[in-house]
Amino acid sequence: MTVLKDVRTLVSDAIAAAIAYLEGNTPPQTHTYDNGAAEIPAKPSAVVTVDKDNVVETIIDSGYWPADEFTGLP
Repeated sequence: MTVLKDVRTLVSDAIAAAIAYLEGNTPPQTHTYDNGAAEIPAKPSAVVTVDKDNVVETIIDSGYWPADEFTGLP
């Protein structure tokens, strides 16, 4: 088992935040984190758990990585 932080999602979230800042706005937040000094607003990107049951759907079918680069897929 592993996790996937899809760079396509990370890039999209970063671009949305940059555009918000450039337009004088604040990016949307969905969470806060306490760093010991303050509650810090955040919008964490999705993290997907990948295991043998969803590896094809998550990695191959989503277009993240080509199937011919793998062997032994279910």
